[in-house]
Amino acid sequence: MRRAILHIGTPRTGTSSLQMLLHTRRDDLHRAGILYPALTPAWAADPHVSHQHLGETLDGRRPRRERGELLDRLDRTLAESRDDVAVLSYESLCLLPPWHRAPKLLCGLFERRGFRPEILMTVRPQAAYLQSQYTWRIQFLREARAFRVSFETELRARRFDYWRGLRSWAREAAWRVHLVPVQDRRSPAPLIARIAVELGLADRLLPLLTPADLAYRTNESLGPVGVEVSRRLRADGAGGPQGLARAVTARIDALAQARGLDAEPFRALDPAMTARVAEVYDRRNDALARRVWGTGWNTRVAAPPHRAVNELARLGPGSDQESQVAEILGTIREEFGGRLPAGPPGLRGRFGAAACRLVHAARRIL
Repeated sequence: MRRAILHIGTPRTGTSSLQMLLHTRRDDLHRAGILYPALTPAWAADPHVSHQHLGETLDGRRPRRERGELLDRLDRTLAESRDDVAVLSYESLCLLPPWHRAPKLLCGLFERRGFRPEILMTVRPQAAYLQSQYTWRIQFLREARAFRVSFETELRARRFDYWRGLRSWAREAAWRVHLVPVQDRRSPAPLIARIAVELGLADRLLPLLTPADLAYRTNESLGPVGVEVSRRLRADGAGGPQGLARAVTARIDALAQARGLDAEPFRALDPAMTARVAEVYDRRNDALARRVWGTGWNTRVAAPPHRAVNELARLGPGSDQESQVAEILGTIREEFGGRLPAGPPGLRGRFGAAACRLVHAARRIL
């Protein structure tokens, strides 16, 4: 039987880099017998690098009519394909609630076309994931809190429970699961190479990739100065569309780099935080690892190293980079002017966001 690889997450674990390679090498993959279908609604001019459009119809962020359109397209593509491996990739599929019908829907569709479903999930220690989610929100002007405040709020969020996110998918795939750590104690090889080996596709995938492909990174996070500038902008009410927010933070990063700043990545985790994360997740991580690998979580997944915190919000205004932060803030406000709202977000914005969350939850039920 042919194989279907459903890459379901998790976000912020090299997923965008993997998807970009699959997207740009689509024709080469086809010649190697690997199908990476282009699933884009009719209204979209260009194909998305991942299968985000389909994923967003499943989680309620896009209209239901698009769900039918994209599922029909996937079904026709599978029926016409002679490739023996198909890959579907959207990193937020693991965030759907356990009762969602997406696993049965997608695995069933592949099985009807003669593809045996397998689940691919990339993981990292939850402490690193918590910090990465924080810097992602910073990157899109969605975070005004210091990391410690965010940490207290997010520590027990469902997205960080890998067992919960994987279980329903694994069940539909008869527990044919590939769990790949971002950093593996057993191998220093790049993540893409280790995924290829884990899937048994190294002989087909690796000859297609250059050293630059294996080292490729996207969605790089801001450094400590950039994080603080973005955080203060958001605290002052800055936001707006995703494209504008990303343009702002890209400019922040460029200004910091031009001043010789942010040579090191942002670090906000301290040993006490890491220990608290372990208390919450170690048992479930171990249960998952033993179910998939037959060994403990810590035999494969390396804990994040303890490095000195460089978060400026935590170090306080006495930091010697305060003047640099103020200077970059001034430049951003001058350059983006009226496109960035001034003043703290009002009740309308908060109520609007809450209303959107309720709508999304209702759509997921359907």
